Amino acid sequence: MLKLKSIAARLILAIALTVGVACAILSGFSITQQRALTRMALDQQLKLQYDSVIAAIEYEGRAALAVSAVIAALPPVEDAIAKGDRDGLGKLLAAPWAAIKAQGIPLISFWQAPATSFYRVHTPKIFGDDASTRRITVVESIKAGKPIVGVEPAREALSIFGMTPVMHDGKTLGNVDIGVAFGKEFVDRAKKRFGIDLAVYSVDGTSLNKLSSTFGENAVAKPDELKAVISGAPLLREAELDGHPVAVYVGAIKNYAGTPVGVLEIIKDTTEYEAAFAAAERNLILGTVAI
Repeated sequence: MLKLKSIAARLILAIALTVGVACAILSGFSITQQRALTRMALDQQLKLQYDSVIAAIEYEGRAALAVSAVIAALPPVEDAIAKGDRDGLGKLLAAPWAAIKAQGIPLISFWQAPATSFYRVHTPKIFGDDASTRRITVVESIKAGKPIVGVEPAREALSIFGMTPVMHDGKTLGNVDIGVAFGKEFVDRAKKRFGIDLAVYSVDGTSLNKLSSTFGENAVAKPDELKAVISGAPLLREAELDGHPVAVYVGAIKNYAGTPVGVLEIIKDTTEYEAAFAAAERNLILGTVAI
């Protein structure tokens, strides 16, 4: 009788251990899968938000293009360029420039072939310089006689441009070039709209210059990681900012020709994600122990 009880006890123990091991394996697998699914969902959201900011850049460019189209269609603008009357352009556009500058569009330039500055409303004393090596959109717009939107280096910093040719007797006199800077207004609008932190960098050869940021001078992505994105794949990894867990996505900003001219760094606070995962993990472990 004692021997039978001993066998029964061993069977019960073996079954209990088998169930325990199975539950532990299933629990570990579930935690791993949940972590992977959470990571995948976060990665997809970051990629979507990067695409959304790129779309916002294109929208800013289309808004600049609309302004340039209106200015290019003004007969006094055509006459002033044809006559070489810079002062006339200044008097005509001084008030409109003040209005659109208040809306975050600070740059109004007029160019002649190939990309020689005719008049800058924002800096009227600087003209005559040839920017054809850095302003390929201006060269293409005048050469082809067509409107173009693109991101390119301005005289001082990277900007979003929309330009429209100015025509006279069926020929292209030049173009009107409207620029939107990657300044504080741009990143603040993007943060408010998409619920993320972001920074914009311009590319100068292999070096980077931070143009604007919603998280100050704090470093998240490393300089080498930012530079690697210029000629490689986007960066996506976990990090920490101001003591909080974050996810960082870094991708390139390309110009009209598809060449990287800037880098966009997106930061997503993952505190809520981590808290939700920790709660789910705790519940799985408690459930396993109960079983």
